[in-house]
Amino acid sequence: MIYFWRVFEEKYLGGIYVPDLRRFMKIGGEKFEVFRNDERISEVEGLPNHEEATKKAYVGFYPTTDIKPGDWIRGKTSNNYFFIEDIKTHIVHGKALQQKGYYLTEIEYKKIKEEEKKVTIIYNLNGANSRVNNNSNDHSINVVNMSPTDLFDEIRNVLKEGISDEAELRSLREIVNEMENSQNTNSFNKTYTNFITRAANHMTLISPFIPALSQMVQG
Repeated sequence: MIYFWRVFEEKYLGGIYVPDLRRFMKIGGEKFEVFRNDERISEVEGLPNHEEATKKAYVGFYPTTDIKPGDWIRGKTSNNYFFIEDIKTHIVHGKALQQKGYYLTEIEYKKIKEEEKKVTIIYNLNGANSRVNNNSNDHSINVVNMSPTDLFDEIRNVLKEGISDEAELRSLREIVNEMENSQNTNSFNKTYTNFITRAANHMTLISPFIPALSQMVQG
């Protein structure tokens, strides 16, 4: 099925003949139920395919089909269940040939959602004798407390694990030492700013610590 559809596209783009999408729907297409906001809204025809250049999987729909990113579709024959991630209208010679509904399989969709649920740590400092609350949106991890000293140790550990360049690592760890030594003084502001600037290329590593560090900035 995919082979014939690919030949169809190549021949059309080469100007050999004008395609008829209905013909290829009959050869390899099927009926799909469309679900939007957990409600079944319609039944449409679609032709599963993939782009040769990008290897991206999609379902080809007629140009006027009501299909949107965020919809789920289920094949009535195959029972394949796809999440429509993006829609692109395929234009050939100034006319809409089809809508390409780029999709994720149910397993691919669940993997992405699991990745989004991974631990995001936020540190908050409170009170004169500051403590740090480590909060996570992963409910399997308990909330723990640590002192500012432990906070700086954790920053050093994260930098060590995430930075392979020894010179850069050494430089950043020295600035962390300066921040630790200057906490509760006016000079902390300067070292904090220096740290954020120098560590800009590693924001994914240090961003969880910024809320705690920013609360240590002297007013």
